[in-house]
Amino acid sequence: MYDLHQRVNPKEVIIGWYSTGAGVSGSSALIQDFYAREVTNPVHLTVDTSFLNEQATIKAYVSTTLSLGDRQLAAQFHEIPLDLRMVEAERVGYDVLKKTIVDKLPNDLEGLEATMQGLHALIDDVFKYVDDVVRGQAAPDQTVGRYLMDTLATIPKMSPDAFDKLFNDSIQDLLLVNYLAGLTRTQLCLAEKLNTVAQIL
Repeated sequence: MYDLHQRVNPKEVIIGWYSTGAGVSGSSALIQDFYAREVTNPVHLTVDTSFLNEQATIKAYVSTTLSLGDRQLAAQFHEIPLDLRMVEAERVGYDVLKKTIVDKLPNDLEGLEATMQGLHALIDDVFKYVDDVVRGQAAPDQTVGRYLMDTLATIPKMSPDAFDKLFNDSIQDLLLVNYLAGLTRTQLCLAEKLNTVAQIL
């Protein structure tokens, strides 16, 4: 399976493995030993899927071998720092998973609405920070200032009308894809029922 994956993604390499749970379990040492044959010093990632208080506990470990003479006794796991980064599509799914009770999964438009609300909240936080710095109520941070400058520099310059047109065109494309997907599902369901009737006759 790894060889097939390498044909499609040749730049990806194995760096370790993951499991669900609050931390290292009794079988972790055996699995860690297996991956140690594939890669030097593999990383063991644990994801606590209970999401207590809508917070996920994600930790990373590396192991060292405890030995007595030439005999290996056990593997000792050490937690290492972890920086959690996600693209926007992953973050939407992550936010849904954090809620222990969900009536239904959000569709594309609901996901887009949640993303826009999150973006609006972030912009409000940035405005508040900049206003506080200008008023002297917060200490200026050069790192944050450079990051904001680089972020604003990536935004294309366009008029509000051009932005509205671009956004509305994207929404129309999304609605068209949703419509075609629903139409395809209906056609497949109809074809399946007709096939069943033809077999009975």
